[in-house]
Amino acid sequence: MSNPCDILGLYLHLARATQRRNQPHLRDRLLVIAGVNAARMRLPRVAAYCRQLILQHNRAHLVRRWPRLEDALQDDDFLCFLKQAQRRYPQEKAERMLSELGIIADNERDTYYTDEEYAAALLGETPASIQQALANPPPSLRED
Repeated sequence: MSNPCDILGLYLHLARATQRRNQPHLRDRLLVIAGVNAARMRLPRVAAYCRQLILQHNRAHLVRRWPRLEDALQDDDFLCFLKQAQRRYPQEKAERMLSELGIIADNERDTYYTDEEYAAALLGETPASIQQALANPPPSLRED
C-alpha cells in the first residue's frame, strides 16, 4: 500500500476504529498523521477537519498553534511531534492494526469519485458537511 490515498484511508480507518473503542488520544495521533497526509495530497478541507476533530477533543493540542496543518509542516516543533507519531504508528504497523480489526480496504477508493469524497466518507461525513463544519466550528473552537 503505497498510494497516498490508500495511506490516508488507512489512518482514517484506524482513527474511526479508535473513536469507536473510546481511545481519543490514540485517535488524535492517527488524525494528525491522516491530516498531514491530506495536506500533502492537497485536500485542505480534509486536513482542516482532522485538525478540528483533534481540537474538539483537546483544545490545548499542539496543532492549536497553527491555523492549518499545512502551516504546521513548516515548524520544527510540529515536525518533531509528527515524526514521533509516525515512528509509533508506521505504515506497516497501521496495516497490521487494520488487518487485526478485520477491515479490508482493497480497492475501496475506487467506489468514490474523488479522494476528498473518499476521505470524507471515512470521517463519517460528506465534502459538503465538512465544508459546513469548517464554516461553523463549535463555539469552543471559534477564534474571538
